[in-house]
Amino acid sequence: MDYAARQQRAQQLVQEIGLPRPLNSELLHHHMEQIREKKIVIMQAPQGMVDQGICALWLEVSGEGFERIHYAPTDSAVHRQQFVNHEFGHMILNHKKVIMPADRVALLAPLVPMHAIVSALSRGSFTDEEEALAEAIGDELAMILRKDASMSRRDAETGFGQIL
Repeated sequence: MDYAARQQRAQQLVQEIGLPRPLNSELLHHHMEQIREKKIVIMQAPQGMVDQGICALWLEVSGEGFERIHYAPTDSAVHRQQFVNHEFGHMILNHKKVIMPADRVALLAPLVPMHAIVSALSRGSFTDEEEALAEAIGDELAMILRKDASMSRRDAETGFGQIL
């Protein structure tokens, strides 16, 4: 799929999930939990995972009634949100998580016992179409968050949103 087609597909998929507006990161998180019909816990990844080049990971752990997103440490809230948006992109696409090899599971130690991983989808590169489309969705979500934050600031300043 070429870049323009990918961007158009990302816009269509994001439109189809009926995001609340104006959107902020908390509302996006809650909306994704509603779509997934379970809680999504978002937390910083352990250093071992980052050292292996994984910058974000979506996983499910046996016995937990929720899903996890781990993101690489960063001081930038925007960068952190983009990692999360990308994983939300995989969720929107209903990408299948896979059973992780033991060496990859070990990178999560001590956060998750090795025997407890049910499945995971990790992000390390942008070399295939699945990753590229998830990133395009992440970008689309980021653009909406940015636009809506701008609108909210105007609301706070004037009380009239886009009128003034």
